[in-house]
Amino acid sequence: MATEERIGDLLLKKGLITEEQLRNALEEQKKTHEKLGQILIQKGIISPSELSKLLSTQTNIPSINIEEFSIDPNVVSLLPEKFIRDNFIIPLRKTDGTLEVACVPPINPDVLEDARLITGLKIKPFLITENEFEQALNRVYNLKARAEKVISALGGRSEQQNVIPIIPETATEDRSVVGLVNSILSDAISQNASDVHLDPSQFNTKVRYRIDGIMYNSIAIPKEIADSVVSRIKVSAGMDIAERRRPQDGHFSAQYRNEFYDFRVSSIGASYGEKLTIRILSKQKMLMPMERLGMLPEQFETFKKLIKMPYGIILVTGPTGSGKTTTLYSALSTLNTGRETIITLEDPVEYNLPGISQIQINEEAGITFASGLRSILRLDPNIIMVGEIRDLDTAKTAVEASLTGHLVLASIHTNDTASTPVRLMNLGLEPYLIASSLIGVVAQRLVRVNCPNCKEKYSPSEEELAIVESVLHTENIESLYRGKGCPLCNFTGYKGRSGIFEILTVDRTLRRLIQQSASYDEIKDYAVRNGMITMREAGFRKVLSGVTTINEVERVVAEI
Repeated sequence: MATEERIGDLLLKKGLITEEQLRNALEEQKKTHEKLGQILIQKGIISPSELSKLLSTQTNIPSINIEEFSIDPNVVSLLPEKFIRDNFIIPLRKTDGTLEVACVPPINPDVLEDARLITGLKIKPFLITENEFEQALNRVYNLKARAEKVISALGGRSEQQNVIPIIPETATEDRSVVGLVNSILSDAISQNASDVHLDPSQFNTKVRYRIDGIMYNSIAIPKEIADSVVSRIKVSAGMDIAERRRPQDGHFSAQYRNEFYDFRVSSIGASYGEKLTIRILSKQKMLMPMERLGMLPEQFETFKKLIKMPYGIILVTGPTGSGKTTTLYSALSTLNTGRETIITLEDPVEYNLPGISQIQINEEAGITFASGLRSILRLDPNIIMVGEIRDLDTAKTAVEASLTGHLVLASIHTNDTASTPVRLMNLGLEPYLIASSLIGVVAQRLVRVNCPNCKEKYSPSEEELAIVESVLHTENIESLYRGKGCPLCNFTGYKGRSGIFEILTVDRTLRRLIQQSASYDEIKDYAVRNGMITMREAGFRKVLSGVTTINEVERVVAEI
């Protein structure tokens, strides 16, 4: 394993990245501690296949496309599953006393030696990317197979035999409900799901994942097994398993593959049993650098100026699951230099930010957003973050905080930036208070990103050209991009998500309009004339640059 030329230098030599892109990626690596190659893939600068070739050059170990291998479960079982998952190594085939294995770099010689001792075979390594490793795990350790094994062990019967296929006799899987629960959660994490839904029906309970904002069916579990699965999750979340009809909330934390996750669990009684939803929160992914949020360069500069204002209110708006908390956390991380006091009010506290005082809402103890905010003002903060403005009392207190010299960041549920002042007026806030305190509004949505591994150019239809040209007022568009579908993206064409934003800055003229109780249309028309980039325009700029597709922007941003 020769050669220790750095991957960044190799990418520069090949002309795959610029010095500026490398510098920015290295700065981000200092904050996130992710691998440099993964950062560049997430930014869409290089593809997974390009990274594989470079890693092969760097280590003198050949890279392979693992999809070309038909992985034999008998060969995989030569190494324990925990060893495979912990060390990012998976057996491929055995020939003449040699075991060929696929590894995610950097390769640890001790791991290869351990594999030799466990199997008694010579080890021949090949390189694959982390995404390819995850796909291989999903093929080998099939969740449906685990579920069928548990059902068989517990004597359950599936009402729909085609939902959970019978697994090969060679597979060795967990035979307990605990094992099935862990398999569901680990499978959801490996597929980058944000939520797991257990939906009861007449004959079974369907397990579904929300991946990049879209729901996908996973497995169906017979009711007698599903009840045990739900109870196991509720016990972990500290919920009452005897109460099956009243709404309940709970949470628990766990470590998976060296990452820490929080699981927020909600349940409620439904017609055919108890519906349960698990929100999966990655502590690492919650702390996303502002550069990675997805703002256009002009928007990024505007947002940086807004959060550096000494006082005033900045509101982040969008529907549930649009990334508002991530944006707020990213802003707080940037502001958290140690020179100012930052206090947050959250329901719940989704991630612990070092150096910041975070307060959990507890209505039973009398800590609401409004009462908590009033208490915070006596603690001499410089910057305050309010998880959500839900009522007039909270809105008034936030305004008072901003007018007494504090910078307040908060979220609120509205459709876009122009509707936010109108929403505050509808809550009962006086227009002059809004005009004197509001300094900016950020509206956002999340769009799925073209898979970097299978993204390709295509010639758009006349209808597609008309849509893009009408929004961007540009012509002569020759080609656009889309993912054609591959194993890395589960043949969806998309891998991951990015934000599209609309940022409204409140200037003197806009203050006057708000003070006069201006309508939505008046505020929106002025903002656009004054240079505001709408979410729809931001989305189609990303279409032109190959980040996403027309269909995806149309899906999340309606034309008003």
